[in-house]
Amino acid sequence: MPDNDPEKKIRKPELDDIDEVEDVEEIDDASEEKAASEKHARRPEGAMGEVMAVLRRFSIKTWITIVLSLIALILVLLFLVHPNFRVQEIHISGNKRFSTEQIMELADIKTGDHLYSHVGGSWKQIAKLQYGKVENRIKNSDPYIADAKVYPKYPGEVYIEITERRKVAYVAIPDGYAIISEDSVVLEIETGEVPQGIPEIRGLPIRSAQIGRKLDLTSTEGYDICITVLGAILGSDSASGDQGDGFDFLSHVICVRYCENMTTFIDLEIPNVQQTVSVKIGSLTTISDDMNWLRYAVVSGYFEGKSGTVLDMSGRDYILR
Repeated sequence: MPDNDPEKKIRKPELDDIDEVEDVEEIDDASEEKAASEKHARRPEGAMGEVMAVLRRFSIKTWITIVLSLIALILVLLFLVHPNFRVQEIHISGNKRFSTEQIMELADIKTGDHLYSHVGGSWKQIAKLQYGKVENRIKNSDPYIADAKVYPKYPGEVYIEITERRKVAYVAIPDGYAIISEDSVVLEIETGEVPQGIPEIRGLPIRSAQIGRKLDLTSTEGYDICITVLGAILGSDSASGDQGDGFDFLSHVICVRYCENMTTFIDLEIPNVQQTVSVKIGSLTTISDDMNWLRYAVVSGYFEGKSGTVLDMSGRDYILR
């Protein structure tokens, strides 16, 4: 049954209501157009606008990271390709027995190599930017090479510093003669003639001798004394180098003999007089001064015209008998 209650019937909108709705819609449309207009005004036009919009999305922290990464990339590229990081000059010093060409061949470093490509070896060598493997290769190539330092220096330079051993004496062994250095390393083993220009060390208890290794002795007491005496002789030659007398003290020492009770003798050849003098050495406290005086005595002609063949330098005064 139909509901005839007039209050429940749908009321038709009046004209004022319609106008009010239209006004609201017009306000909303105007607001949207204004917002769009302002947004469009703030956004640059074209591709640049799109780029700027993308850039605004990154934070300051991100920008810092990007800049630092670019700087690091540039530095790496410079490190790899810049000519200052390439070997341009190689400086070699300290080599007397070995030629520069021989050292270059042992080092195997070429101009154009990266300046730090040969850095290696132990952690200590790496920390010092040394060419550790190159150093070991040079040192192990020959017993006459005592040490080698190889390192780069920016820009484009490599330095190779060689320390050579010098033969100072020889000892008799069953197979011939072992030539030794000042630090007792066996440099050569000769099976023929007696080595010339260096003295023989006698009275040592030698067990074995192997090239590149230290002389194997059952006792080092006598050897240490003989090496100290030879070191003083070498030192006197070095100290007198500026005098220009041309006298090589070491080459005129025939032998160094170790005897019991810490006593040592030097058999010395006196030039120009065909004479040999045996020099008795006592305490090693003043050995440097003793050898300096002995060298001076030979050069100045102290022994010429004297008949004595034994010089006792073990006491306070030097006595020729």
